Amino acid sequence: MRIRRFFAGMIDIVLLVAIAIAPIWYSLVNLRDLMASPVGEPPSLLMLITFIWAAAVLLFYFPIFESSSLQATPGKLIMSLKVVQANGQRLTRMQAIYRALFGPLFVFMLPALRSQFSGGAKVIERGD
Repeated sequence: MRIRRFFAGMIDIVLLVAIAIAPIWYSLVNLRDLMASPVGEPPSLLMLITFIWAAAVLLFYFPIFESSSLQATPGKLIMSLKVVQANGQRLTRMQAIYRALFGPLFVFMLPALRSQFSGGAKVIERGD
């Protein structure tokens, strides 16, 4: 299952970057004048909007998918995996947000706290 989780992560990273960066790239290429702001001036409105879009996508991609009825990101779906609480139920939105924000840190430093914040969330094979 470790290899499937790795490939699910790679699929999600490609999708995440594409979704977050595509509007920025489009704006830079096609709306260059609206993106530009003189040195020393605050960023343009379009620049601010694209930054907020990228930040929102990066923050909410995993929580939205993992707390949905799918219980998985697109990468996990393709690899037949899902995320569940310790009791097998779907993650709440807040548990999924904590998992996304603190998960990478707690994997290495404080695994017990990660489990506490995310309701004991774990990745299992779909169909279990």
